[in-house]
Amino acid sequence: MRFRTLLMELKSYNKNIKEVERVKQAYKFASEAHKTHRRASGEHFIQHPLNVAYILTKLKMDADTIIASLLHDSIEDSNVTLEYVDRTFGKEVAMLVDGVTKLTELKVKTIEEHEAENIRKMLMASTKDIRVIIIKLADKLHNMRTISYLTKEQQQRICNETLNVYAPLAYRLGMAGIKWELEDLSFKYIEPEMYQKFKEKFGKKRSQREQEIKAIIKILENELKNHNISAKILGRPKHFYSIYKKMIMKHRTFEELHDLIGLRVIVKDIKECYGVLGTIHNIWKPIPGEFNDYIAMPKENMYQSLHTAVIALNQPVEFQIRTDEMDSIAEEGIAAHWKYKGIYGNETFDKKLSWLKQMLEWQQEADSTKEFMDYLKVDFFEEEIYVFTPKGKVIHLPKGSCPIDFAFAVHTSIGERCIGAVVNGRIIPLRYELKNGDIISIMTAKTANPKRDWLKMVKTTKAKSKIIQFIRASQKIPIGALTKKLSVSAREDGSLVEIKSIAKPDVKFAKCCHPIPDDEIIAYNISSNKYSIHNIECNKIDQKKRNKVILARWKENPSLKIIIKVFAYDRVGLFADILNTVAATGTNIDPAKAKAIGNDLVECSFGIIPEDLEQIKYIISRIRKIKNIKSVYIDNA
Repeated sequence: MRFRTLLMELKSYNKNIKEVERVKQAYKFASEAHKTHRRASGEHFIQHPLNVAYILTKLKMDADTIIASLLHDSIEDSNVTLEYVDRTFGKEVAMLVDGVTKLTELKVKTIEEHEAENIRKMLMASTKDIRVIIIKLADKLHNMRTISYLTKEQQQRICNETLNVYAPLAYRLGMAGIKWELEDLSFKYIEPEMYQKFKEKFGKKRSQREQEIKAIIKILENELKNHNISAKILGRPKHFYSIYKKMIMKHRTFEELHDLIGLRVIVKDIKECYGVLGTIHNIWKPIPGEFNDYIAMPKENMYQSLHTAVIALNQPVEFQIRTDEMDSIAEEGIAAHWKYKGIYGNETFDKKLSWLKQMLEWQQEADSTKEFMDYLKVDFFEEEIYVFTPKGKVIHLPKGSCPIDFAFAVHTSIGERCIGAVVNGRIIPLRYELKNGDIISIMTAKTANPKRDWLKMVKTTKAKSKIIQFIRASQKIPIGALTKKLSVSAREDGSLVEIKSIAKPDVKFAKCCHPIPDDEIIAYNISSNKYSIHNIECNKIDQKKRNKVILARWKENPSLKIIIKVFAYDRVGLFADILNTVAATGTNIDPAKAKAIGNDLVECSFGIIPEDLEQIKYIISRIRKIKNIKSVYIDNA
């Protein structure tokens, strides 16, 4: 890229001659600082800050941000000092450069610690100025665009960090354009074969698909003209990683994927958005359950749009309907505020960034960087749902939250005094998983207190930390004892099951049906005092063997260490996801191991001492929701 290209883009929206001259000065300064440096690709290093700055001009960022992006590598890669940047380009630029530079000056033992410290430092800097994260995201995006020059090991590590940290951060800031590209680039290098399949599948019949899109657009344009609505209708780009995630979540094979048509309709105001929605539903039949109104209820990241899906020309078609401003904010997020509303002193904007302050508070409360990262990935980097108070207030929670999470989100005192919940007019257990649109009322009692068992149910950091704080205060439990992974030791010998009229039987679970708590079970007499435990419907126990079958049942409070085995299709981070999921239930683990067993399958196993059967069922149900899991069962009885 040439500096001339950057300058043309900058001048297209910034007419301040003095600011343009400052950007020119910064480019000359950065070129001199990096004149002897080369990238892994062999090109001059100045190409990196130049491309980062260009990404930011496409977002129409202010001059200080562009200048800081040009200088962001100067301090760590040359003899340039922060004081000199301050004197030459001003305090704001120096602060931004300092914020981004600190993200790379880390001396830690492991990559995981590096990632956690990276986030911690980013939060600290961004609470002073959110532009630190925006520069970092542009920096990450250009690095991902040129990642092909790195080793496969480096690619895997960087792509996983991008998917786990930077893409979710872009989503949180509403910067969908950067989020999608980061995800698809990561997908390309983490799952190269699958990525290629997607490319081939969605590349086929392109001309035919373009004709279908033109036909649908023509029908809608004509109908909108009849209603005096002027609209811009565009095809929506497909993002492979989001389709891949849906494929995994919905347990669909690659062959079951449909090449959906996606269209975006952009109009001048909110009234016309709803007019377009009505017109679309009048022309084509809506698909039930596929309508979402993010205009009336915007997402936490400022996203607004109407979503609907219909059957048009005998195929499903997805529509997004929004105004020009909504479209800019959907793609650019926080960066779009520079164009429309300014940034400083804007109450709505400040409210949207309150999550940054929350993260900073929890960062200070966390006992370790790992604990902080676990909290971070649950509360801020997972899919969201929105639910309502009885008065209609919207509460955003991570998917998988329960009524206790909701209670603490409304107010700490409501969470601490919670005794029950009513969801959509029906009393439900506190373990109930909340769903989009649920209306929740919390029942409280003055004498009620948080329970230790709640730690197995809650999802959010706030709920978990408040419960832990209460238990620590009331029982004087040492800091960290409730959440750290401590080794466990076996209790007295025992069994998970009881067999009618048999004292201390020698039992094992059958490999054919792998019964788990809640299954009705029977005991099959193998020999003498030895029995195998089967699901009552197991087809291996035919009529000839029924004379050797005895009634059995699960013990409510088993007193032994049990081994849980997990079979899954191998992928990067699988074992860590399994262990983190179990740890998040408040359960101690020992031992834990994994091994490859062929055909891209792995076997993971770990020991736990359950408090009751409910805990076993809960752990198994949580593991089954992890991506790529094939089966989960108990290995000993």
